[in-house]
Amino acid sequence: MFLDTFRKISVRQIPSLKNKSISLKSTQDSVLNSDIKAVKNCREWIISKTKNTFDNTRILGVVAAANKADSFLPYTIPKIIQQIADMGMKADIIIGLNHGFECPKVIEYLNLLPNVQITHLYTEPKPENNISAKIFDNVKCIGEPYFLDNISPESSQHRIFIIHQKVSLHSSGKIRVLGDIYGSLLLKSIEKGWTPPEFIVTFDAETQFLLETKSQAIESNLDTNSLMLIVNELKKSPQIDIVSTRNKFVVYQKSTLDNMEILSPDYSQEVPPIQFFLNVVHGRFSGYKWNPGGGIVARTDAIISLLVIISERYPGIRVEDVHLSILAHHAGFSSDILLKVISINRCPKIGEMTTNSSLKSAWMEQIYRWNSGCKGLELCYGKHNISPIVDDGFPWFTITKSLDFLRVLIGHRKINLSTIIKNVNFLAIALITSRQIRRKSSHNPDILQGPTAKAFW
Repeated sequence: MFLDTFRKISVRQIPSLKNKSISLKSTQDSVLNSDIKAVKNCREWIISKTKNTFDNTRILGVVAAANKADSFLPYTIPKIIQQIADMGMKADIIIGLNHGFECPKVIEYLNLLPNVQITHLYTEPKPENNISAKIFDNVKCIGEPYFLDNISPESSQHRIFIIHQKVSLHSSGKIRVLGDIYGSLLLKSIEKGWTPPEFIVTFDAETQFLLETKSQAIESNLDTNSLMLIVNELKKSPQIDIVSTRNKFVVYQKSTLDNMEILSPDYSQEVPPIQFFLNVVHGRFSGYKWNPGGGIVARTDAIISLLVIISERYPGIRVEDVHLSILAHHAGFSSDILLKVISINRCPKIGEMTTNSSLKSAWMEQIYRWNSGCKGLELCYGKHNISPIVDDGFPWFTITKSLDFLRVLIGHRKINLSTIIKNVNFLAIALITSRQIRRKSSHNPDILQGPTAKAFW
């Protein structure tokens, strides 16, 4: 990998720091341009193969699931299917169970849903960390690989495809199961003549699409079909390729659903400082404009082309949503973030601790993992290429656009002396802690390529 070469070059071998910087930027630009070309070629192939014809009666949904996903899927999957049904459309939902994860109670529950057909699929062991595994309709993986087929527009059934990914040396990690879904099932099905739905929704196990307005709290909009708002945005704007939600960190609590123990969002609980800051600024300011993977609605050919190339070339990526946002931006894909619609993302409680990291606070560990992934992308493409989408430097907009920032901040909390003091304290803690985490992640960026790349959840 080109980055290893730069790590091995001593200062004496380089005429000057300026030349070193120019050379590194040139290499990073070359890598980015190569990826952009591959994405564009893949999209052109899809458009050519489908003759630019897509199914406008169905919506495709993709979610990768691992440990603890069974605490969310019993209510997220039915909710998303219902929102699609309320649009007068049918759902094709693909659930990728990563690295041997199983959730039999969830599957049993989904089997009770009306007008839903469930198909179980199985992967062979993944041959390499960047090669998608073949997918079969039987657990022994014998016979011909499985491909999606076209379904009559008159069909009244929603479809759920559950992909059971076998445990193997190269399978652990979200991007690894996404690689099997996009690179094997979807791309190969198109090659065999499948007409994919026009739109795809990517979501996480805990995703809920909700409306957040200045005049109404989230809880008062729980029954609003916010997914439909995003789909309608794409329908009326053919020039737009990707529309996403704002990301909203929320603390979860234990609950029950039909005698199953689940985790559900608790909007009354305070979120940790950095997560609070991200809730305020995401989607609104430069450096915080990635499309969150837990809430993207896009043209199917755009997302498939992005994630096929990412999973093939970067099997160690853990922030695939930031990655695809960077590539989409530079490839000229038109994207937007619908500020009034949010997708919720689980975060730890402020006092929650972890025992498997030197960062004892679980909320700090969550941000550290994210920062390490972004640092890997910074090394790969260069800060100059990723900063419009993601930037972990000092948030200068809090000064240069202080009125805009304060206006958004005020919109998140009722203002009185107590909340003003709390906001100032929270932002100070967020700034200090983010510097500590940034320093630590700079020394431990994610390795994105090669046999040592890990994409563990």
